Amino acid sequence: MSRKYRRRNPSAARKSHSERSKSRTRRKQARSASQVSLLVSPEELLQLAQESLHTFAIEMGVLVAGQLLEHEVDRLCGPRYTRNKARQNSRHGSQGGTVTLAGQKVPLLKPRVRRVDGSGEVELESYGLLQRDEAMPEASLRRMVRGVSTRDYEEVVDVACRGFGVKKSSVSRSFVRASAASIRELTERNLAGMRFVAVMIDGIQYAGEMMVVALGITADGHKRMLGIRQGATENAEVVTSLLEELSGRGLACDQPTLFVLDGAKALHSGVKRVWGRHAVIQRCQIHKQRNVLAHVPEQYAKEVERDLHEAWNETSHTAAQAKLQQLVRRLRKISPDAARSLQEGLDETITVIALKLPRLLQKTLKSTNPIESALNMVRTVTRRVKRWRGGDMRLRWCSAGLLRAEEKFRRIKGYKHIPQLTAALDARLLDEKAKTG
Repeated sequence: MSRKYRRRNPSAARKSHSERSKSRTRRKQARSASQVSLLVSPEELLQLAQESLHTFAIEMGVLVAGQLLEHEVDRLCGPRYTRNKARQNSRHGSQGGTVTLAGQKVPLLKPRVRRVDGSGEVELESYGLLQRDEAMPEASLRRMVRGVSTRDYEEVVDVACRGFGVKKSSVSRSFVRASAASIRELTERNLAGMRFVAVMIDGIQYAGEMMVVALGITADGHKRMLGIRQGATENAEVVTSLLEELSGRGLACDQPTLFVLDGAKALHSGVKRVWGRHAVIQRCQIHKQRNVLAHVPEQYAKEVERDLHEAWNETSHTAAQAKLQQLVRRLRKISPDAARSLQEGLDETITVIALKLPRLLQKTLKSTNPIESALNMVRTVTRRVKRWRGGDMRLRWCSAGLLRAEEKFRRIKGYKHIPQLTAALDARLLDEKAKTG
């Protein structure tokens, strides 16, 4: 009896084999990558931190260079958008150019100037100074960043001009003020007109001192570093000072906002002081779990941890609250300190459940992990620094590292559900206003 056989396509077989081979290669590379990440030397990590600070300084240097060029164009052509029949030069667009910063060529947009009589283009004197090989040495970049850390912006501009070889007499005071304002805008962001539906605040030990950091989540799901404060402790005055600064820079404190806090009473007090009833607080579940387990005997730790996760994974606020209260009663027999720790702010650990948010968005907003992951990057690259030359050095390095981390930020998981969060916050505020009359 004859049997029919289906002949395999040889190219398909080869393709399948090739795909399997590529898959194995990718798995090997992934394993290798995880091993390589453990073999990076401290010197290389420190170099990464220095590069982040260096990038921040170069960005300011390019900003000042552009202001210098515009200043010279104004001298040659007069103020922009004004009529002057006696002028001899006119603006003629711009083209790509470069300036030298710390021995390297950095691109920028160079303005062009032509003579009115059509005899040719006018060479900008400041552009020649900006292109010299010795323009803006490394030492000037470091002094610029030091000026920013103390908010002496006009000194930053003076340092930059001297670094480029531009004489102080050729730079007007109005130029210095205008350039200082540009740098201030770079380092002190204007938050007006931006809707932040959630703000995360965490106080973290960095290089032996306390850094209180705020991160905001916009209405479209993007994360942005809002501000940082340095203090001896995580006290209410430091937190209030940070929040008042953010409010002064335009962060709306008259809109309902979800605050994700690490559980410290100082943070809670500062938020309520500035935002009042517009603040809806979610306690970080990871911090709460850590605090509770610190008081639980080792033989009960896994059981308590499991019960916490079960309660926090409930879809019903009532069910989650009942399970947590039941755990509090059990902990009173095991460790009264653990019971008190869990009881304190218990309802605020399940705010995201009370708001009836989708599970994916809950996962993002139930902890301060986004801030901690950013600061962990800063800690990693500076952990071998042994000699800190004053508090401003800590603030400077930490700020530069956070800005570098921000460049890698992605939209939060569950960002498509943010309209549900906004609606839930508005409804909660209306309910509170109805209760209080």
